[in-house]
Amino acid sequence: MKQEEMWQAIIHCDASYDGKFYYGVKTTGIYCRPSCKSRVPKLENVCFFTSQKEAEEAGFRPCKRCRPDIFSYDPIETLASQTKEIIDQHFQDPTQLNLHLKNMGVTRKHASAVFKKQYDITLSDYIRQTRMAYARQLLQDGLSILDVSLEVGDSNLSSFYDQFHREIGMSPARYRQIFAKDISRTQIETPIGNLQIMASKEAILCIEQSSISIDPMIHADASGKWIEACCKELKEYFDKERTSFDLPLALEGTDFQKQVWQQLQTIPYGQTRTYGEIAAQIGHAKASRAVGMANHNNPILILVPCHRVIGADGSLTGYAAGLEAKKYLLALEKMIR
Repeated sequence: MKQEEMWQAIIHCDASYDGKFYYGVKTTGIYCRPSCKSRVPKLENVCFFTSQKEAEEAGFRPCKRCRPDIFSYDPIETLASQTKEIIDQHFQDPTQLNLHLKNMGVTRKHASAVFKKQYDITLSDYIRQTRMAYARQLLQDGLSILDVSLEVGDSNLSSFYDQFHREIGMSPARYRQIFAKDISRTQIETPIGNLQIMASKEAILCIEQSSISIDPMIHADASGKWIEACCKELKEYFDKERTSFDLPLALEGTDFQKQVWQQLQTIPYGQTRTYGEIAAQIGHAKASRAVGMANHNNPILILVPCHRVIGADGSLTGYAAGLEAKKYLLALEKMIR
């Protein structure tokens, strides 16, 4: 290869010549790849070499910018890979994550741009997806939603709920009910239609109306015990032999939703409350509409008696299992004759 050709490759930082030759700079004592982005030296200060070994035997050190001593060195790939490794190791701890990213010696903006170029995903999106993937795994393992939120580095439960719903398309509570390995499920026929019951080892998680038949999956552990107890108590309720329930409940939702659901449980059998009354009782007098939404999203029908909440004018407003079901339950409790 002629010197003029090599010199033109250096001037134009031509990566196609990398590995074909190296050049040393007499004034600095370092040697580089043709594609090195360092300032172009004067030709009279340049030595040309056919290999790394030849350059080093001549007393030159490898450039720390273009790393000619590493055959496959790619600064963008290396920076992106280092960033990914930091995220994978520290995504559960936002403080440590930000500290390690800061200590990389590049701006967050530059790291984000390099990461996007290498992996075709933004830095923030990758962090969020990594956290959500871990959250799904923990929910499948049966951890409580609060524990999962803390494990993935989000101490704000409402924020975790919102982010999980946007990313996965359902609430973390619903995801856990469907996919957790240690959850028992069954379905029973009732006067208001088929009800699906789900329970963990600790408590009842969900009672909801079901329009499709499911194969019961009842584990030989505490979760199965709660399923059986719930079926028995619901039968007694519909047979007018029971006015209260003796079952542990795991109400999984935002802090506001849990406030509403807990207040619903204080409504005595045979009585009703309005949305406005519930709002006032939990200290949010102007939040009757939000109470209505929480009421509608109640995960445990009947045991958490959202059917006992009515409109301010006494009308029977919406109910997750349908207005006919609500009318039936209130009639059963002798509110409608």
